[in-house]
Amino acid sequence: MEYLLYRFFCFLGIHLPEWLAYFIGNVIAELRYYCSPGLRKIITENLRQVLLYKSKCENYTFNEKILKKTVKQVYKNFGMYMVEFFQIPRWNKEWVKERVEIVNIHYLQQALSQSRGAVVLTAHLGNWELAGVVTSLLGYNLSAVALPFKNEKIAKIFIRRRQAKGINVILTGSNPKEYFKAFKRNNVIAILGDRLFTEKGIQVKFMGKDTFLPRGPATLAMKWKTGYLAGFLIRKKKGKYMLIFDEPMEISESGDDQKDILAMVEKGKQYLEKYILKYPEQWLNFSRMWQNNS
Repeated sequence: MEYLLYRFFCFLGIHLPEWLAYFIGNVIAELRYYCSPGLRKIITENLRQVLLYKSKCENYTFNEKILKKTVKQVYKNFGMYMVEFFQIPRWNKEWVKERVEIVNIHYLQQALSQSRGAVVLTAHLGNWELAGVVTSLLGYNLSAVALPFKNEKIAKIFIRRRQAKGINVILTGSNPKEYFKAFKRNNVIAILGDRLFTEKGIQVKFMGKDTFLPRGPATLAMKWKTGYLAGFLIRKKKGKYMLIFDEPMEISESGDDQKDILAMVEKGKQYLEKYILKYPEQWLNFSRMWQNNS
């Protein structure tokens, strides 16, 4: 049943007028908001911590009304994210030119200048699937690290859509040779770094509170001595986006691997915080980030 729904939405994403697809996506998002109290609670807890931290760092007023409004916006943005995912086959270089503002692409070029590849740290922010598609359509060789799906048929849908746009998929747990081959081709490897997947993680203060973030992106960059930078695709409005990169981070090389990994995760964390604080309504992280949130 789940697979058939995915196939149905794939069909709609290609054939429906864009305005109608967004309308349906918004209706589904509204229904999900009211019909998923458990998920809504997790999103609310996560955003409470983000917005409280934002109020401490910036001239920003936090209250429950703003929190509830932001949670609703997250659901609406998720509806748009899903519409955009199913529209991926329609994307081409002309769409990139018309719809995407490219900011600081020279930082990506700088990170690749040593011909050792680059690790791009990203997050469940804006539309990370489109970020890979746009980067690939701009002419960069890109590999995306992804979790394997439990449903193999659905997994094939995701993999085919990425591969059709020139994106190589490396599943978590793959042979390290897959990374070596990608870096040898001077590929960009994009990895989500705002929540744990299969690894133990490393403890840091994120948004002012202790939690665990993945060590994988930093470890890869250190091990293979690649470029290491943050990059995100932010939604400006329906159908309009900004792909933005930040300055490459310096690789820590003290000789103490654990100390260096922590230092690199801390550096990456600052970029995650910067963009999530700026666009909290676009942070689509549906896993509990902090324990015992108040």
